[in-house]
Amino acid sequence: MINLFKMDFRRFIRNKVMYSLLLIYSAFQIFGVFMMSVYEEPMAESGVQTSQMNASEFIQSVLSQTPSWMLLYIMVFTIYFYMSELNAGFYKNYITMKHARINSVLSKIIIQAFFILLMLLTLIISDLIGRSIFFGNNAIGDIGFFMKLISSQFLLQWAFSVLILCVAIITKKMLGSLIIGLALALNLVGMILSSLETVLFDKTYVSDYLLVNTIMRIKDFHDLNEWITVLSTGLVFLVMFIGIAARYKWREDLR
Repeated sequence: MINLFKMDFRRFIRNKVMYSLLLIYSAFQIFGVFMMSVYEEPMAESGVQTSQMNASEFIQSVLSQTPSWMLLYIMVFTIYFYMSELNAGFYKNYITMKHARINSVLSKIIIQAFFILLMLLTLIISDLIGRSIFFGNNAIGDIGFFMKLISSQFLLQWAFSVLILCVAIITKKMLGSLIIGLALALNLVGMILSSLETVLFDKTYVSDYLLVNTIMRIKDFHDLNEWITVLSTGLVFLVMFIGIAARYKWREDLR
């Protein structure tokens, strides 16, 4: 496991695509803040002007937008990182080792956690820079609320990355993985289910707890029940997708 992780981590830190994605994401985030300053509108839920938002409010507003650009970047990196090894046939160097299949999945899941952390750090820094330049506002707000927001988003986004890894492992095709990943990142399933529930039941039920819906929903972490619900949702999906990915990798035919 340690040796496999070292190999994956070496590929990770030398991965030019990863750095390119982070730089592009940062540039677009700062540009997005600029555009918000030009066409400023109040936040729909609270009525607070964009320029008056603290970091927690602003980040929640950004992450709730459709399409979720962070999910798209996570989807691209996860598929590229997995498929680059698969297409190169590098897995043949270690696949006969004991528990190699399971360990290779766990190693990539840990690598994805590092990428999620870098994405969140890029989001925070880029928005801080953009808000400081274009709004003259670098307020963070309640530190406890902010930490709950970032930690919950880390867990939820990590679970999403493992879902995408499952897709890549099952399809084994770059194009097919990207098409399915795009549909998931755009939350097509969540939007369709929410619409059906609204028509049939006049409100939403199951769709409230779907992973991407939870990621994009504005949350009030001053409410303990909200905090517990979000953490529970993230943990359930994370464990479930890890189990699916590991089980499928264990049983797949790699010939």
